[in-house]
Amino acid sequence: MTADEQPRYHSDKKLLKIRRRVVKMGDLVVKNLELAAEAVVEDRLDLAPEVIAADQDIDRAYAKVDRSTFMAIAQQQPTDADLRFLVSSSRLAYELERSGDLVVNIVHATKRIKGLPESPTLRDYLRGLFAESGRILERSMDVFDRLDAADGAKLDKEDDVVDDLVAEFYAAIKVESDTIGLEAGIALNRIGRFLERIADHAVNVGNSTAYIVTGEIPRHTGSTAAEDE
Repeated sequence: MTADEQPRYHSDKKLLKIRRRVVKMGDLVVKNLELAAEAVVEDRLDLAPEVIAADQDIDRAYAKVDRSTFMAIAQQQPTDADLRFLVSSSRLAYELERSGDLVVNIVHATKRIKGLPESPTLRDYLRGLFAESGRILERSMDVFDRLDAADGAKLDKEDDVVDDLVAEFYAAIKVESDTIGLEAGIALNRIGRFLERIADHAVNVGNSTAYIVTGEIPRHTGSTAAEDE
C-alpha cells in the first residue's frame, strides 16, 4: 500500500471529527443508561423525565454524524478504506441511536407498572444487567475510538455474560410470576429484552469496527428495528 492509499481516517481532520462525534454520542447513551438504572433499580422514577429528555441530545448527535458522513462521501472521493469508515460510522451511529431509544423504552415500561415489584432477587438481576450492558456498550466505544479490530471481534464473546444473565432473569421472573402478577412479569421481560438488545447493538459496533480496519464483513448479529420495539 502506497502513502496515497493509506486510509485518511487516522489523520484527516474531518474524518477525525466524525470519529469524535460517534464516540461522544456513545458517551451520551452510556450516561443515560446509567441514569435509567438509577431511576429503575433505585426507585427514582422522578428521574424518568430527565432520561427521556436526554434522548433528544442523542438524536441530535445522530443527525450530525449522519449528515457529516454523507457530506464527506460526497466531497472527499474516499478510498475504499475511508469509505468503509464513513459508511460504518453512519451505521454505528444508528446502532447507538437505537440503544438510546431502548433506554427510554426501559423507563416507560417501568413507569407503566409504577416501579419494580418488591423482589430483591429480580432487582439484583436488573442491577447486574444494567451494569453489564453498560460495560459492553462503553467497551464498544473504546474499541471504535481506538479502531481496534481484535478487541472489536471479542465483544461478541463478552456479550455471553449478558445473554446468560438475561436467561437467569427470565427464569427468576417465572418463579415469582404468581407473586408479582402478569403485568409486572410482562414489563420485566420487556426490560430484560431491551437491555439484551443494547448489548447486541454494542456487539454490532465492535464487528463494524473490525470491518473498518480489516475489510472483512463482520458476522451479522441480527439487529433490526423491529426487534427493538
